[in-house]
Amino acid sequence: MLRHRFAVIKLWPKLKAAEDEVIARMKITARSLGLECLEVDSFANLIHPPYTQLTQDDIDFVISLHFETPKSYDIFSFVTLWNPLKFYHEWGYRRFTSHLLTHDDFLSCSSTWADDQIRRCISSDPMREGPELHLYHSLSEPIYEPALGDRKLFYTGINWDRLGKGRSRHQELLELLDKEGDLRIYGPKIFGGVDVWEGFKSYVGPVPFDGVSIVREINKAGISLVLSSEAHRQSELMSSRLFESLAAGAVIICDENPFARRYFGDTLLHIDTRLPVDEVCGQVQAHVDWIKSKPSEALRMAGEAQQIFRKHFTMDRCLNKIYEEFPARKERLQCHYKPRRPQESVTVLFLMPEFQPDVMERHIASCLAQKNVKMRPFLLMDNRDAALFGRRVRSRLNDLPIEMNIETADFFERVPGGPSIRRRSGAVVHEVMAKFADEDYLCFVGANERLFSDHLGSLQRVLQDFDGLGAAWSAVLYSRTTSGEEKAELHDELDFDHLPADKPLAFGRFLFRVGALPPDLGTSLPYLDALPMHLLAGATTTAGSKRCTLMIDLEGNHSNGGDSIAAQEREILVDYSPALFRKKTPLSNGQATTPEPERRKDKDTKVEAITPAQISQWIDQMSLEDRTRLAVTLAHSVPFPEFLKKVGFGLYRIWFKATR
Repeated sequence: MLRHRFAVIKLWPKLKAAEDEVIARMKITARSLGLECLEVDSFANLIHPPYTQLTQDDIDFVISLHFETPKSYDIFSFVTLWNPLKFYHEWGYRRFTSHLLTHDDFLSCSSTWADDQIRRCISSDPMREGPELHLYHSLSEPIYEPALGDRKLFYTGINWDRLGKGRSRHQELLELLDKEGDLRIYGPKIFGGVDVWEGFKSYVGPVPFDGVSIVREINKAGISLVLSSEAHRQSELMSSRLFESLAAGAVIICDENPFARRYFGDTLLHIDTRLPVDEVCGQVQAHVDWIKSKPSEALRMAGEAQQIFRKHFTMDRCLNKIYEEFPARKERLQCHYKPRRPQESVTVLFLMPEFQPDVMERHIASCLAQKNVKMRPFLLMDNRDAALFGRRVRSRLNDLPIEMNIETADFFERVPGGPSIRRRSGAVVHEVMAKFADEDYLCFVGANERLFSDHLGSLQRVLQDFDGLGAAWSAVLYSRTTSGEEKAELHDELDFDHLPADKPLAFGRFLFRVGALPPDLGTSLPYLDALPMHLLAGATTTAGSKRCTLMIDLEGNHSNGGDSIAAQEREILVDYSPALFRKKTPLSNGQATTPEPERRKDKDTKVEAITPAQISQWIDQMSLEDRTRLAVTLAHSVPFPEFLKKVGFGLYRIWFKATR
């Protein structure tokens, strides 16, 4: 049943940004439709008291407005396709495009460029569909009757160029228009410590991000100047300024953005900002003069444009359509990753090496969340803990709506009168696998791991689609708290070179077809502590679900294998199969890999270290674009808060454009 309640992510709770205006409009629109819109952070925690993390039981879906963070919650999630393609290339194309793909569905704003970016990425993914529903950075109210107001030219912006040394064509155009006396400029006066509108006699002041004030000011002015960035024009994306001006009933002077021309045609007055700036200024002034001399015709144009807006682009129309289509759309999408044979059972072993109530509750939550899968769950406890806490644990498990039993193993070697020594995790896994050798599917879940609701079902679907596979795997989120702020990092590749001290490969990431695992794993698995999943996943053919359905809390990393231990254990893996490790790259969607022939190395071959001078020479030979991408990648690795990175990258982009 629909709850008629949804959430929208507010990425920067402590900052005022354009997203605040959009969120304010969403809340106004939701109320008008009998819905409720809640503001949450990127983990779906309420940003206001009681700051509780929302679940599928609380809301219908989440809407993410930005590509900066991946989906980090177990709730159906839409992501808006509102950013130009150029932004991805400047900020980190692969990383942020991957963030989009963690969401369940996409909300188009009628940009072919943005929609095709998604369609390219999912072209070989049978579990996904391209954008179908729409949501524009628009509004539903207030909508004013067309009027010329004070017959002034409204413009709003931050005037980013004042923060750098460059001068954009928009800034030069605004300076020329400022001299004509018809301009009204709105926006923050101080930004980044700079008076960005200093010297502009047309500057009026800031406009609050409340969803209504800017429309009211445009209506008072009567004429609106709508300008796009080069990136927005290229991707055929409009800023919210067009929709605000349409709602205000103003006569609109717009640049050559293809979106405006395609959908509104001659109901707008167009200018060509590709011309010399004095010619552009002349075009704008000519339109203003015409509006003043032909007010009835100008108002007719504004009325026709507003009717198009009302019919196709208002936020209430889009949100109402989303709610009408959502149940059927969600069901259809889920059918792509439901198991084909739901009668086949999956055995899941939730690892709890030491009894910890919070770990037990996390495992119970993961177990209860699973949908569309027949599951046999077990809580795997240490034998000593089971004897000591078994009654307490069984009492908790008996309260569950599904059957979940205790299984035991020796996680520790116990010496009478001496300290307990933790056994290698591979040895424990190997012994437990022997107990479940007759099962069809087997999954281990680590103590610090959390499964999203479609995790097991989607992995089982992969194995059922491709009978030759031995294992299916998911993308993973690594969660950690930095400077008091929780962040999640997406890892959507299966990389056998990752060491557990950095980003563990994870237990629960894999669903194994027991019968496809090699019979001689006992020669290696019991000797591994840091890398048992490397062996199990690498020793068989694998495929990825292309879904991100597992989160690992790195603060609670229970692996006792560090880099040095992992390096030693890697030699065991190479002993087991030199051709498999370091050379085998699992592909997605059933494209099982064939190991490369082992490349022999002469024992006298020496590998020389790369010197700093060679690195410097290599960088000097790179193109400007490649150096920019390298700098962005390195900058993203610095452990600064994301909002500081955003400000820093914004300033860098201004400088970069000014120096080209």
